[in-house]
Amino acid sequence: MPEEPTNKEEYNDEPRDKVIEISGDSIKELEPEGEKTPTEIIPKPTAEEMLLEKTSQPEEKVVETPKKEAPPQSVVFEPEKEETKDDLKEKEENSLMKTIRTYKSDVVEEMKKQKSSLTSMVLAEKDKQQKQGKFVPKVKPNKKIFILLGGTFLILVIGFVGYSFVKPNPNTGGENQEITIQQISTLILPNYKREIYVDRVKRDNIINALQKEKQETSIPLGYVIQFFLTTEDKTKSFVIEDEPDYKLLITTESFFDGIESKIPNSLIRNLEQEFIIGYHSSLGNNPFLILKVKSYNNVFAGMLEWEKTMYRDLSPVFVKDDSKISLDNNPFQDIVVSNRDVRAILNSSGKIEFAYSFPNPETLIITNNETTLQELYRRVTNARLERKD
Repeated sequence: MPEEPTNKEEYNDEPRDKVIEISGDSIKELEPEGEKTPTEIIPKPTAEEMLLEKTSQPEEKVVETPKKEAPPQSVVFEPEKEETKDDLKEKEENSLMKTIRTYKSDVVEEMKKQKSSLTSMVLAEKDKQQKQGKFVPKVKPNKKIFILLGGTFLILVIGFVGYSFVKPNPNTGGENQEITIQQISTLILPNYKREIYVDRVKRDNIINALQKEKQETSIPLGYVIQFFLTTEDKTKSFVIEDEPDYKLLITTESFFDGIESKIPNSLIRNLEQEFIIGYHSSLGNNPFLILKVKSYNNVFAGMLEWEKTMYRDLSPVFVKDDSKISLDNNPFQDIVVSNRDVRAILNSSGKIEFAYSFPNPETLIITNNETTLQELYRRVTNARLERKD
């Protein structure tokens, strides 16, 4: 009889574990994975054999065969498409939008976590600074500029309006007038007064203006015309009485400096700044110069010193047209005219060619003939009496 198959089959010297697979009515014995030993088909036992086997043998555990994984399917790689400029631009825009949205979402998320708003954060920071004494309210730059410009404009408007009310008027003498009104000298009482304007106080300008007046002036015999020399007032702070424009009266010192005279400084310091120059009508227009004295003794000493160059310094105006004497080396002599002492240069006939005299301790007269000197004595005296009254 053939032998019944056993639960073990020896293919090698060492026994191997057997794996049984039950499928339907058949039982298969499987070899361990990795070996290719053929298996035998065991006929299905009867019910009685199965029952006997269960009672006689210990129960064996059934080991399920692990399912084999399906082989990986092949992957088909499609060729990459070349990215166009539009695709790159779109990617950049999407990336930028994502970044912006990310920052925004981060801020919103952080605000939600802290359960606070921007306003509450600012107020909390201000409270903290106030407690520390460091809080200073901040003004927006544009607001500062607006305030500054507005304030400057307002100040300019107020200043302009104020100046229009207090602006000095040369034609009126109001209380708010801030200009100096210059008075024309009244050392004599002339028949006429006339202004001589020079744009610059220079020798040629003054001499030419006086010579022109000598030639063009026509006044009755025995009359006297008084000139007052003026120039421009660049400071706009001086006016002359009864004159509408800003002008300066030329002073004694300015006059002698202008004509480049060599008058001693000691003499200038002892003369007042007002003076008169003019013409007396007597066989022609005869020039004269009247100066106001501070100190008689000092002025007299200064005149003696000036005698060396006086005639030449004043010659362009005071020398007679028919004079024949020299301008230099002409000594002054003491003479008397109308009971007053006179220092004079005489011609060969003993007539006055040039002279000066003090009708009173406060007045000095310079002229070139005796008739004019006598007329000026009279007018100076009358003017002095009138001022005292």
